[in-house]
Amino acid sequence: MITEKQKETIIEVLGKQFSRLIIQHLTKKKIFNANGHEFSPASIQKIVSGKQPNETVELEIAKLVAKIKNKKKKAQETKNKLFK
Repeated sequence: MITEKQKETIIEVLGKQFSRLIIQHLTKKKIFNANGHEFSPASIQKIVSGKQPNETVELEIAKLVAKIKNKKKKAQETKNKLFK
């Protein structure tokens, strides 16, 4: 279950419209809902809000957040080197 603090981190890293990025990530990883379709934005929002548990999706969201954080950190380090 995603906590409120984790939700804040997701929004901070992925932005307020995080569902689109998460759905793209899940589709790329071939992770679909019980009916075999892409997750809907509403269902992603329920998972991120902690209203609907889904361990697989929660783990993939954590991986996506870590990946984006790492990219942002590397980009910032590159900018710092260039503007030094």
